Amino acid sequence: MSVFSPKKWCTGLLVAAAFVLVSSCNHKQESKMFTISGDVPAAVTAEWIYLYDMDSDETAPVDSARIKDGAFELKGVAADTVRLAVLHPGTLDEYPAVGWNVAIEPGHIIIDTNNQFATGTPVNDGMKDWMMQIYNIMMTSADPSAISDFFAKNWTLRPTDFVGAYMLMSMSPYMEFGFVDSLARQIPDQTMQSYAMFRKFGEQLAAIRKMQPGCAFTDVEVQTLDGEATRLSDHIGKGDYVLVDFWASWCGPCRQAMPQLQSVVKKHKTLKVIGIAVSDKPDDTRKAVNDLRIEWPVLSDTAALTAKTYGINAIPAMILFSPDGKIVARDFNVSELEEILNEK
Repeated sequence: MSVFSPKKWCTGLLVAAAFVLVSSCNHKQESKMFTISGDVPAAVTAEWIYLYDMDSDETAPVDSARIKDGAFELKGVAADTVRLAVLHPGTLDEYPAVGWNVAIEPGHIIIDTNNQFATGTPVNDGMKDWMMQIYNIMMTSADPSAISDFFAKNWTLRPTDFVGAYMLMSMSPYMEFGFVDSLARQIPDQTMQSYAMFRKFGEQLAAIRKMQPGCAFTDVEVQTLDGEATRLSDHIGKGDYVLVDFWASWCGPCRQAMPQLQSVVKKHKTLKVIGIAVSDKPDDTRKAVNDLRIEWPVLSDTAALTAKTYGINAIPAMILFSPDGKIVARDFNVSELEEILNEK
């Protein structure tokens, strides 16, 4: 005959409770597990592949895996929110020509190194879907409003999730500011505040709102290529139309557009031009100035403070200022500059 023991019964309950708690924690952790696997191109000779958090100021990798027989696999536990990361073979300071963006979330993520996409989980599949459609539009349509039309038709499906916010941020340079701003205002504050990249995007939009045509210029200190301090107020608001060209020596489209810009400037001899080299080393800027035979003053903004102040998120970019220092137009290309100047 068994004898009932309150002490043994309580002990049994504690053991059972602990088992349930451990099982629950294990199940929760397992439900957040992710793997990232893929093959690397034959040209990649690195022994390791590194994972970097793109939404962090840290430059150290958060994980790594050895490349074996041209393949790799990473495993881990996903955070409570989706994290955008980049995979690089070799260390980040080597900055190789190859690298793949990936959204870290639970599930089995596969890197397609041929198409530069990650697939296998909802956010990665969503990003690939949107990018493929947008890429097709950019390749087949000459209509500058085609991308905006795409967002207008599809935005109702995406304003509250990571994919929509990320794609709007990524493609914002290709759309009118007013349209982008109207969509961005629909993104929940929780989404915007949960990621550093979206917070910066929001700050950028706020800066652009203050720098629309008709607004007075904001003064910023920059440097000459010789390291001497100067300010925008030394050049703008002095009685002339002034074109500020944001560019960099490392920017291919900037260099390609330079001959056309030089041609337009020669036709409008009363127009003053200032180049601002963004996030560029002065020595590299100086060499590019000589190679491209740029005749107007070029200033150095290695910290990109001017670009941040004026909400410039992609280069080349230009802003035209009136003789009294007000913004006449911004975010136009060289062909549009010709039309703007002809109207003055």
